[in-house]
This record gives sequence, structure tokens and C-alpha cells, in this order.
Amino acid sequence: ADPFAKVKVLIQELIQRLLQEAANEANHKGWCDKAMADAKQKRDYAAEEIATLNSEMAKLEARRDMLEEKLSELKTAIDELTTARSEAEAERKEESEENSNTIKEAQAGLDALNMCIELLEKFYKSASKETVDLSLAQADPSADAPDAGFDNGEAYVGAQAESGCILGMLDVMKSDFTRTVEETEKAEKQAEKDHLEFMTETGKSLAQKEEAASQFTEQLSDTNSKLSEADSNLSDETDKLNTAVAELLELKPVCIDTGMSYEDRVALREEEIEALNKALCILGRYSEYGPDGAADGC
Repeated sequence: ADPFAKVKVLIQELIQRLLQEAANEANHKGWCDKAMADAKQKRDYAAEEIATLNSEMAKLEARRDMLEEKLSELKTAIDELTTARSEAEAERKEESEENSNTIKEAQAGLDALNMCIELLEKFYKSASKETVDLSLAQADPSADAPDAGFDNGEAYVGAQAESGCILGMLDVMKSDFTRTVEETEKAEKQAEKDHLEFMTETGKSLAQKEEAASQFTEQLSDTNSKLSEADSNLSDETDKLNTAVAELLELKPVCIDTGMSYEDRVALREEEIEALNKALCILGRYSEYGPDGAADGC
């Protein structure tokens, strides 16, 4: 009978157990490597995405700020142009009414002067032709009559000498009214021309600014939409990063902080199995060859 039979069975069972442990640990190591690699990959990918999104959002925020500034400047310019045009319309209306009243008043004065001039000229021309018929007159009583201011037999022709002065003054006044009408009409035409030019130029400028504001508003809306989308993506990627980091922290005590490295345990286990196999060999040769041949060949 083999005196070491039980010991050899125990050694063989221990070797099998160690081999099974080695296989189990290898499987565990493979699972750990894969789980760690997947978690690191997710962490690194999420970190890269976050960096990309942060860079993209910084550019979008700068563009948004630029567009908002331009829109603010355009709004101010549009408001100023709109106000200037409104004020110009009101001032033009007021000026036109003033000019119209001035022309009406001057024309009315001119019409009155023309009537006066026509009336006086007609009177004095007619009066200058007046004569007196003395064929039926009685004896001259002039010796006893007081001075009447005109000679006996002299026709009344009016103040012909003074009439020239009056008509001259009326002509000067007529010229003043005529000049007022002409100059006011000229000023009105020039003011209307200047107003139309101003309204045309400011209208073009206003239309251009409103079109630019419309385009910038559309661009701002698109930029804000992209910012919102990027912010949502950033939140998603941040969640992924946190999840991956949490997975790595959970794997650390199972796969890393085990007290001894996988390589050291494998090396020590292989030494143990090698020693057990050598012991099993020695015991086998002892049973077969006796004490003298126990160590040979092992």
C-alpha cells in the first residue's frame, strides 16, 4: 500500500483548486479589463465631447453677444430715423401751412392794392379830362365871392399832383407783396424739394437698416437655437461623464485595490502549483523507487 496516497490526493485536489482559482481569476481579470476599458472609453469620449461643446458654446455665445449688440445699435438708429422722419413730416406740414398763409395774405393784400390802384388811376384819368361850360353862366360875381380854392370856370380834376405820390407808394407796396408771394413760393418749392430728398435718403437708410435687423434677428434666433441644443448636449455628456466616473470608482475596489496585483498573484500561484507538482512527483517516485530515488527526476 502507498503510505502517501492520501497526501497525494490532497495535493492533487489542492492543485486542481488552484488551477480553478487561476481560471476564475483570469475570467475576473478579463471582465475587469473590459469593464474598466469601457468605462474609461465612455469617460474619455464624454470629456472630449464636453471640451468640444464648451468651445462651440463659447463661439456661439460670442456670436450671440455680437448680434445682440448690432441689433441694439440698429434699433437705436431705426428709432432715431423714424423719429427724424416723423418730426420732418410735422415740420414740413407746419412750414407749408405757414407759407400757404403767407402767400394767401400777401395775395389778398396784392388784390386789394390792385383794386385801389385801378380805382384811383381810373378816377384821376377821368378827372383830368373834366371841363366847365360857361356859356350859360351869369355875370361874374367873383368880385364879391370868397376864395373857393379854384379859379372861376376851372373844372375839378382832383389832386392830380398828389395822386402820383399816392400811386407811387401803392406801386411800392404792390412790389413788396409781389416779392413776398414770389419769394415764399420759391422757398416753399425749395423746402418741399429738400424734404423729399431727406425723406428719400432716410427712407432708403431706414429700409436697409430694417432689412439688416431682420437678417440679424434671424441669425440670432438660429444662434440661440444652436446654443440651446449645445447646452442640452453638454448636459447629456456631463451625465455620461459622471456615470463613467462613478463606474470607475465602483470598479476600483474590485479590480484595482485588491491588496496585490494580478501579476503577483499569478506568479505566486504558479510557484505554489510548481512546488506542489514537485512534491507530488517526489512522493510518487518514493513510492516507486524508495528513498534513494525519491529526488531523482523531479
